Amino acid sequence: MDLVRKYKLFYALMNVGFVGNILIIYYLTKGFNYAQIGIATAVMTAGYVLFEVPTGVVADKISRKLSVLIGLTIHALGLLVLILLNNFPLLILYSILTVLGGTFASGSLQAWLYDNLKHLGREKEFRKLMKEIKTITIPLSATTVIIGGFLAQYYGFTLPLALTLLAEIITIVVAYTIPEYEFQKPERSYLKHTFEASKKLLRPELLWLIILSITVSMQVNQFRKFFEPYLGDILARRLNTTLIGTLGILGVVEAIVKVVPRLIGIRLRDEWSVKAYSLAPVVIPLLTALSVIYQNPLWIVALGIVVTIVNTAFGFNVSIELQHRIPSEERATIMSLDMMVSALVMSAFYFIYGFVVDWLGLAEARLLFALILLGAGVSLKAGELLGPLKDVLKLKHMEAMTK
Repeated sequence: MDLVRKYKLFYALMNVGFVGNILIIYYLTKGFNYAQIGIATAVMTAGYVLFEVPTGVVADKISRKLSVLIGLTIHALGLLVLILLNNFPLLILYSILTVLGGTFASGSLQAWLYDNLKHLGREKEFRKLMKEIKTITIPLSATTVIIGGFLAQYYGFTLPLALTLLAEIITIVVAYTIPEYEFQKPERSYLKHTFEASKKLLRPELLWLIILSITVSMQVNQFRKFFEPYLGDILARRLNTTLIGTLGILGVVEAIVKVVPRLIGIRLRDEWSVKAYSLAPVVIPLLTALSVIYQNPLWIVALGIVVTIVNTAFGFNVSIELQHRIPSEERATIMSLDMMVSALVMSAFYFIYGFVVDWLGLAEARLLFALILLGAGVSLKAGELLGPLKDVLKLKHMEAMTK
C-alpha cells in the first residue's frame, strides 16, 4: 500500500467514533450538571496551554511519527477511563488524558503528512489530498455516529464506547506502518526553538489569522456546546418522551448537522469556499441566535447544517493557509503554540458558559453568547473591509496555486 493510501486508511480509522456529541448526555446520565461538564471541558481545553508546546517541540526535534503514536496511545487510555466513569475525579482524569493525547498529535499530524509529501516533491497535492481524505472520513463518521446513537439508546453507552476503543487500537497499528521521511530538525535548544517560534506568532500575517480562527472556533463551539440536550429537550416535549428516548434521533441529527454537511463544505468550489471563509465570523453567531428565537426542531437542524458547511470551508482554508505561512522546521511547534493560545481562550469560555447555562438556562445563555460573539465577528469584518486587516486575512495560498 502506497503512502497516500495508508494516510487515507489512517484518517478513516481516526474518524470512527460511535458516540460523538451525545457524550454530553452520557455525562448527564452519570449525574453531572452543566457546571461540572463545563469545568471538565475547561480543564481539557486548558490542558492545551500546558501540553501543546512541549509536545510540539517533541515532534519538531525528535519525530512527528513518534509524537502521533504517543498521542494515540494516551487517547486510547483516556477512552478506557471514560468507559469506567463513575465520579467527577475520573471525569477530570479523562479530560486530562484526552487533551494530553490530543496535543501529541495536534501539531504533528498534518506536519507529518505535509513534510512526507514535500520529501516526495508532492506538497502541492496537499489541498487535493485533504479533500479526498475528508470525502472518505466524513461519511464514515456519519455512519458510525448514527449506529452509536441507536446502540446507546437500546443497549447503553458501554457498547459504542468499547467499539470506539477498538477502532483506536487499530489506528495505532496502522500509524506504526506509515514511514517518516527525513525532515529538517532545528539545531537550536528547546527554549530557543520555542522562543523563536513564538515570536513568529506576533507577526501580523499569523497573529490576525489566528485571532480570526479563535473567534470563529468560539462561535462554532458555542453553537455545538450542549446542542444535543438543547435539541433533545425540544424533541422530548414534541414526541412526549424522555431525553434518553431521543438518543437514536440525536445520532441521526448529529450525522445530518455535523458530519454530512462537512462533505459539502469541503467539496465547495474554490470561489464558494473563499466566500464561506469570509462570511463565517458573522453568519455563524447570527444562526445561533436564530436557533433560539424560533425553537422548531427542523429549523434548528437546518441552521446546524448551514453552520457546519460554513465552518468546514472556513477551517479547511485556515489550516492550509497556516501550513503555507509557517516554515517547515517550526511547523509543529507553531501549530502547537496556536492550539495553546486557542485553548487558553476556550478554557475560560467553557468554564463561564457552563455556569451561565445553569444560572440562566440553555436557551437564554445560548442567545446571550451568540450576540456577544456576533459583535466580535462584526468587528473583525469591519477591520477587513475598511483596510487594516485586508492583506493579512487574505488567503494567499489560493494565489500561489494559480502561479
